[in-house]
Amino acid sequence: MATAISCAVLSSPLLSSSLLAQSKTTSSEVGDGTKRVTLTQTVEPSFHIEPIVQRFKGRRGEQIPFTFLIKSTGKAMDIDAAGIRLRQEESGIILHDESGAQAEEITFTSATHFKLAPGESHEITGNVTIPLAKSNFLSFGVLVRDNGQVSADDNPQNLDPSKTNATIRFVTQYVLRIDIETGEKDLSEMSQITFEGGAIRNVQGMPVAVAYLVNPTNFAFECQVNGQIESSTSSSPTPFRMGLPSRVNLIGDDRYLVRIMPQSRVAIQAEVEELLFPGNQGLHLSVSNGRRALAEQNFSINIHSGDFPALETKLAYLGTDLSIEPAQIQMGQIASADRTAILKFTNSATEESKVDVEVRDLQGNPIDKVRLSSKSFSVRAGRSNNVRATLLTDKDLNQPIYGKILVRKTDTNGNVTTESLPLALLFGAPPKPQIELAELESVEVAGVTSFRVRVTNRGVGYVPVHAELSVADSQGRVMRLSDGYGKWLVAGETRELKFAPEVRLPAGEYQLSLRLKTTDEQPEETRTLIINLNPAEEEKQETARAAQRDGEIR
Repeated sequence: MATAISCAVLSSPLLSSSLLAQSKTTSSEVGDGTKRVTLTQTVEPSFHIEPIVQRFKGRRGEQIPFTFLIKSTGKAMDIDAAGIRLRQEESGIILHDESGAQAEEITFTSATHFKLAPGESHEITGNVTIPLAKSNFLSFGVLVRDNGQVSADDNPQNLDPSKTNATIRFVTQYVLRIDIETGEKDLSEMSQITFEGGAIRNVQGMPVAVAYLVNPTNFAFECQVNGQIESSTSSSPTPFRMGLPSRVNLIGDDRYLVRIMPQSRVAIQAEVEELLFPGNQGLHLSVSNGRRALAEQNFSINIHSGDFPALETKLAYLGTDLSIEPAQIQMGQIASADRTAILKFTNSATEESKVDVEVRDLQGNPIDKVRLSSKSFSVRAGRSNNVRATLLTDKDLNQPIYGKILVRKTDTNGNVTTESLPLALLFGAPPKPQIELAELESVEVAGVTSFRVRVTNRGVGYVPVHAELSVADSQGRVMRLSDGYGKWLVAGETRELKFAPEVRLPAGEYQLSLRLKTTDEQPEETRTLIINLNPAEEEKQETARAAQRDGEIR
């Protein structure tokens, strides 16, 4: 008996060519009169459309002509074209709104149904009428659908009825966009845009401002979203620009252009490159068109020490208002190191701070191989001071010197805060790191799974440590976690690296793959662990282990 199978394949709206496939059918006996049918597909480009997105400028009520060129490069095509409305996903990607009606603003001056032979081209032409909308941005879609062709050889009437056969009919469709800048000045409707869920999240150890932008109106908008962290002790918050996740890989100002469709909710985000001092602070977000803020909102956030470990390897802080960059200082007389370092002291407080700096080795003795451009100075409120550290030449030294830069801050009330920054002075060949890596463990607390591993520096001096953990389930899905972020490990120090998934892991089997990186010259150390996760049972065992440790301490 002959069997025909029809299959529809929808292509990405961001590509410029579709895929057609030829299929080859084979069958085999699997017993009891049952046959297995295998389809082998050969995929090749079939057509190109240019452009994918057209951008125009026009006034309300104006009619703008458009043209899309479609060219068949493969098989014959049976094409339909229609004006459509669009919808937007939370990532910012704009897609076909299949539940919406056709766009009345689009009319075609070319045929909306036509056929193309291999190698033929055709222009899809029409006009878009700009509606009387109080919006500076409009976006419409043109859906181009190739209904596919069934070859005569694959027609079910031509198939051998004594054999089992299958054919596939591919239906490919593209969403083309027409974007329009209206230049509309009355953007009062944009003031209805609101924010939801403003927060600062830890993403790969760095602080990232996140929120949702909500457009409750029937208008699309093009805007900018700005943010800044505010606190009662900060005199000069640093502003940053938020963007859509779908535009994060763009370069330049286009990365921060936010387009939001009618009745849409999109995610916005931005890396925060300033050090966030512990305590209660505010995330201030605003929507603007040019310099004018049209909608603003504040969110309360609470920052804890250690919340953003990757940032803290670059910036150190004294108290709640003075930051120092870099947080780890390396200089040397070798090819891979600089002989100078610039220490930047930034005072975010509302009052002046006095700062004293000195250089000492790990035993507390002064180091005379480093000259500071200033050892005592004041940093005014909201200002920065730079101190140059210069390594003095010494041809007789062939061993590294490890020490610290001691920083003492005194405020106007006489309160003193101190901090030490690790310092490595490289002379000759640096010693080979001696890292001891313990076994990888899984931990269950309140039904939530996390992982940890202890790392010990058995050598001398400082060693940077960074670890990446891949957590793969039985379906092949992989979650990647990190810790360490290059923070130096002191000689003799043991540090516990922790990996906490953002979502609860369901019961099942997982493969854990750990990679530990130190210096560029050293190979990675690895650990692999297979676990069968049962959160309830693991939590009982962890509680018992904790009780046993508590009893031993007592």
